[in-house]
Amino acid sequence: MAQITLDIFRFDEATDTVPHRDKVAVNVPPTTTVLDALEAAKAEVDGSISFRRSCRSAICGSCSMNINGVTGLACKTPCNTVMDENGVVSVDPMPNFQPMKDLVVHMDPFWDKYTRLKPYLQPKDKDSDHERERRVDPEDMKKLVQVANCVMCATCYALCPVVSVDPSFAGPAAIAYAYRFIEDVRDDQRGERIAQISDDYLWLCAHCYACSYCPKHVDPHDRIVDVKRAAIKDRVMMNERGPRHALVVNKTIRQTGMLQETEVIQGTVGRFNITGLIKVAPLGLRLASRGKLPPIFMKPIPKVDEIGIIFDALEVPVS
Repeated sequence: MAQITLDIFRFDEATDTVPHRDKVAVNVPPTTTVLDALEAAKAEVDGSISFRRSCRSAICGSCSMNINGVTGLACKTPCNTVMDENGVVSVDPMPNFQPMKDLVVHMDPFWDKYTRLKPYLQPKDKDSDHERERRVDPEDMKKLVQVANCVMCATCYALCPVVSVDPSFAGPAAIAYAYRFIEDVRDDQRGERIAQISDDYLWLCAHCYACSYCPKHVDPHDRIVDVKRAAIKDRVMMNERGPRHALVVNKTIRQTGMLQETEVIQGTVGRFNITGLIKVAPLGLRLASRGKLPPIFMKPIPKVDEIGIIFDALEVPVS
């Protein structure tokens, strides 16, 4: 047995105006999980400590919280892997959520974005039209297995810096689940789903890879890339800045081996979008005044053809 001190974020929106912290010491095996340590603290020291949990087996996703600055599942995190040299484990609610009570947060924004996608199959025919279940080729299901492992713990949403600055962004989990139905051969709403997730600011993703830290190894970032590729492939909302920006970046790098900023700005804003170009003109003037304006015509780098080989290998769509 070892004495582990839990440094717990405490707040009750019904009675408190500002949060505070309590340190609670429990005697548990050092290999016990953070969730079990919290259970011991609640049972033996302070019954008012509040947190969500259910399965204790990394299946339900309920116990996601911030542990020593890293968001993850408390039931999957042994204390001896996160406590400091003094045996202290700091526990906080997930970031990007409004605390409700202690480690419990308001999940409404997360679930609202998820339900907007209609996360259920919408086939073109009825179940009654089939004598048996809808069979799917194993090869078609392979690409859905990983994302189907998502337990909706919201870890990726809590870690997403885009959500922290723009709450309108759908978030990694919602986009990953959009992919799950977009690529399901039984579904008949591919175009509608791509349009919906595009409306929910799909193209705001900064590709920072923060959401790649997933307790269930779903890796939502790769699914975000897949959904963007699907949007471009299906020519959905191609007049938006997001897809235009992606295509012009790919085009300039493939042609020259470098990012051609002047071409990217025009391609993203729109070459004939006079109002939009006027709005970005002050930025160009400031760059020019500091000698940072890139050349209008950029020469390709040596062996630029090798860049094209990389693009072909990755099958990156370029207009």
